[in-house]
Amino acid sequence: MATMRLRDIYKQTAPVISFEIFPPKTAEGIEPLLAELQKLKQFNPGLISVTYGAGGTTQGRSLKLLEKIVKELRLNLMTHLTCIGSSPESIQAFLRKVSAWGVENILALRGDWPKDQPDYRPESNVFQHAVDLVNFTRQNIDADIAVAGFPEKHPEAPDQATDIRYLRAKAAAGACAVFTQLFFDNQYYYDYVSALCRAGLEIPVIPGIWTITNLKQIQKTAELSRAKIPDALLAQLQQASEKEVREIGIAYAARQVRDLLANGAPGVHLYTLNKADTVTEVLRQSGR
Repeated sequence: MATMRLRDIYKQTAPVISFEIFPPKTAEGIEPLLAELQKLKQFNPGLISVTYGAGGTTQGRSLKLLEKIVKELRLNLMTHLTCIGSSPESIQAFLRKVSAWGVENILALRGDWPKDQPDYRPESNVFQHAVDLVNFTRQNIDADIAVAGFPEKHPEAPDQATDIRYLRAKAAAGACAVFTQLFFDNQYYYDYVSALCRAGLEIPVIPGIWTITNLKQIQKTAELSRAKIPDALLAQLQQASEKEVREIGIAYAARQVRDLLANGAPGVHLYTLNKADTVTEVLRQSGR
């Protein structure tokens, strides 16, 4: 399969639509997920990104899913890879396997310790930061590497200037694109891109868009990521029925997408939560 690398994908003049999925909880969930992805092929996605569990906890299902996407759906892929707690040997084996399938795009992430596995023991403490993984990946396979960006700054960073310094180090190590954390006020994205430009970083920054369909879920997700939900939007959601929450969330995400693409974003990266119908409606309402 001939694949496109990140550098070429984001050289295109037309905005790139991309989707994020995560490995299902069981092997039996892979085929239904592939059916959902089949529905999204109508948007000619620039790439599909596949997440990777903390400490490599979903590595087996990630690999099986990646193989099927490459061989059966023939879609361009970007695999996530988290490094904290993993050994160099396990990271190297993963990189070599996906590289042999023709996967040439890696999203290099530090990751977090698995919070729901009290007995988890790390394989090693070699990797402490995402920049370690960027360097290791470049040394082991020929691939384009993306990293995460945080328009509202990383929750652990003392300030945005420090956060941007870490991002500059990852770019210097070879990262060629940035995929952002979710946000609900596009101004955060615009200010972030401007700050990166002032810092001398002029690589594609792709906004990550989350569609709100459940109030409790997004409040928990926003709390974990420290993404601020605008007061007016939150008030509207709190007064809405369950069905109305989904309608409000889709309409809001569609407005975000329209605005971002109208103002020069290189594309949008949509969190699908493994369901095609919601993001399909977002893109329909945004005019894509």
